[in-house]
Amino acid sequence: MNKQLFSPYRICPIGAHIDHQGGPVLGRTLDIGTTVEYEPLDSKKIVIRSNHFGEANFHPGDLDRDHWSRYAQAAARVLPGLKRGLLIHVYGTLVGSGLSSSASVGLAYLKALADVNEIELTDEQLVQLEYRLEHDELNLQIGLLDPLTIVFGKKDALLYMDTIIASVTPVHDPAPPDFAWIVAYSGVSRELTKSGFNGRVDECLQAAASLKDGANKLSDIPPGMFEEKKGTLPVPLRNRATHFFGEVERVQQGAAAWKAGNLEFFGRLMDRSCESSINNYESGSRILVELHELVSSTKGVYGSRFSGGGYGGCVVALADREPAEAACAEIMEKFSARHPDLPPKVFVAETGDGLSLLRRGAELGVRE
Repeated sequence: MNKQLFSPYRICPIGAHIDHQGGPVLGRTLDIGTTVEYEPLDSKKIVIRSNHFGEANFHPGDLDRDHWSRYAQAAARVLPGLKRGLLIHVYGTLVGSGLSSSASVGLAYLKALADVNEIELTDEQLVQLEYRLEHDELNLQIGLLDPLTIVFGKKDALLYMDTIIASVTPVHDPAPPDFAWIVAYSGVSRELTKSGFNGRVDECLQAAASLKDGANKLSDIPPGMFEEKKGTLPVPLRNRATHFFGEVERVQQGAAAWKAGNLEFFGRLMDRSCESSINNYESGSRILVELHELVSSTKGVYGSRFSGGGYGGCVVALADREPAEAACAEIMEKFSARHPDLPPKVFVAETGDGLSLLRRGAELGVRE
């Protein structure tokens, strides 16, 4: 009998571009994402049918980093001892939108391949395998934000994540939940392997090494040392480090604000995070900067920031629940009028739980 998995997309309201440096981050999962239906094959062949890209097949060990099936190929490479292949149907909602669809589908492939090969994986092992999939096999200098959020996501909580020790602490939603998350997709997809993502990470690493001998990441640098020595850094490296230390502070403030139910301050922190991404990290495209400014200036929106790498994709916003739908309509109307050639989508995104199996038959669609 076929099995199904749901691997959600994620948002990161505060904590942009710092997980790869060991910085703490805030994230949560949505009720949209990647759904896969799969069944084992008697051979080691892996066959993928995607609603977005078409069909592909390969054998464990293969890797073509330019092919759309590379996440499945990389998953098969990091899972040792595969004896069976599988036929897998993949359904994605907003692929390449900045909602971490890549980690979503990568985790789905890992979970499905492990299942048909009777490989037991803990949640912690799944997180590390997804990291190896993208970092080691696909040469993306990522951190743990995406897999930690997607694996441990909770419908009713924001996650505070320490990316050094890979710990997750839920910060439960304010009561009553009179807020909404708005996702504004620009209509411009992005691909991290073809963006400036890795270059920015390299600059962060250079800044750390320049500030302290033997430092591997910016999290190895005490904030006081950065303040004392930041003037010695070239401007680009100083800006990247300024973003890191400022964003670490905003994450701490954001976690406290969420716990206290201070949505207005949390929204302002999102705006400040985005401003730092633009001015210090220099990651925003012209379209996304424009969309962020439009979203944050809309009535009922507390604040917004880029979702994902910031080189295309989405802006995510925190809004008052009651006027959220009207805010979506206003954003859509204004953005479409400015860019009639783009296919944007603006909607209220509901929260959801993390990676989960789906039961079949009469209970199809019910998560375990």
